[in-house]
Amino acid sequence: MARYGWRSTTESQHRVDVRYLHKQGWLKAGCMGSLSWTCRGEPSGSIQYRVKPEALILEYRTRSYGGEWHDVTERVPLEYRPCNYGGFRPWLHCPHCNRRVAVLYGGVRFLCRHCHDLAYASQQETPVYRLLRKVRNISERLGGSGNLLESFPSKPKGMHWMTYWRLREKGEQAELESLQRVLRRFRP
Repeated sequence: MARYGWRSTTESQHRVDVRYLHKQGWLKAGCMGSLSWTCRGEPSGSIQYRVKPEALILEYRTRSYGGEWHDVTERVPLEYRPCNYGGFRPWLHCPHCNRRVAVLYGGVRFLCRHCHDLAYASQQETPVYRLLRKVRNISERLGGSGNLLESFPSKPKGMHWMTYWRLREKGEQAELESLQRVLRRFRP
């Protein structure tokens, strides 16, 4: 499915999302807890965290490709920036490049996606897959299941007819274009 060569994606990595921690109310100074991840229902990792006034302290164990395990304690600077209409939004600073980010991704260290050289999955999609994702998203927005083999969903209650027809036309256009691209690929 990769278009120009394969790169690891953000979706395949463990992540620490400051927006999630803030929404849960876990970013108050003195708070501590753990974050854990699963892969296909099986535990795949966990870390402990502590919140200080200007930093998030991450504690975890790691190893490099079959090497020895070692404990890591990482201090991640935490910053609160004012929002336009009041309140404050928390940000993390990447421990390697000091870039202001909302999410750090795991590896041997928790760093921003640029330092780990991660791509988003959508960046590696072929044009056909991108068009099919567009059709699926429109179908789900209209209340459908997103299954491309099912017929296009009918207008949801409360949606204007003009909006429905505009979205349906976009979906059908993307579906037609994806089919044309597939046919062009297999023509002699």
